[in-house]
Amino acid sequence: ISKMKNDTNNPIKSTLVALIALCAALCSTLLQAETFREGVDYELLQQPGKVEVPGKIEVREFFSFSCPHCFRLESFTTEWKAKQADDVNFIMTPAAMRKDWEPLAHAYFVADALGKLETIKPDLFEAIHVKNKNLYTQADLAGFFKGYGVSEDDFNKLYNSFSVRVKVRQATALAKTYRLRGVPAIVVNAKYLVKTQSGKTFADLLDVVDFLVDKERAASKVALSEQ
Repeated sequence: ISKMKNDTNNPIKSTLVALIALCAALCSTLLQAETFREGVDYELLQQPGKVEVPGKIEVREFFSFSCPHCFRLESFTTEWKAKQADDVNFIMTPAAMRKDWEPLAHAYFVADALGKLETIKPDLFEAIHVKNKNLYTQADLAGFFKGYGVSEDDFNKLYNSFSVRVKVRQATALAKTYRLRGVPAIVVNAKYLVKTQSGKTFADLLDVVDFLVDKERAASKVALSEQ
């Protein structure tokens, strides 16, 4: 027992253990670097933006309710989001990259303003992609919101409100700033765009997101240690 205690306090042994741990961490990092490569699995945005909550790692998904791929991704991101640490801020952004997507972008922010987003969002996705309902105009959406206790008058007031119109414009402008070509699109910490490729599953895309989150988390720790 005495010998084991002496070994534990041995500075050479302690240094060796630290070096082994460092080597293991480096090997893990190198393995990840080989698995996910810039230009292949993700790209650095030409014009990075600003995160919404400073100090947190932002994961922003640009989407449209009318997009079938966005609908299928929804269940994956919902499960993924529940597993994230407190330093990760997940944001969904309805980018009206086409004129006919604008009413649905308005609907997203109306639901948010009403405090009903978590209920209406999955139901609206399902109504469009499972029940095949035509919900692409302001009038159609007003009728849909009636099922959630929102009068047509209240819906239209919010839909046409200055705050909702500004949010729709800002969401679309941000998608243009990032030079997005379609949805779904995932941007990590306002600087990395996860590349979508044929043959990649949604689980694969979220693995890349995890890698980039870890990359940003490690960079933040290094920056703090140098202060």
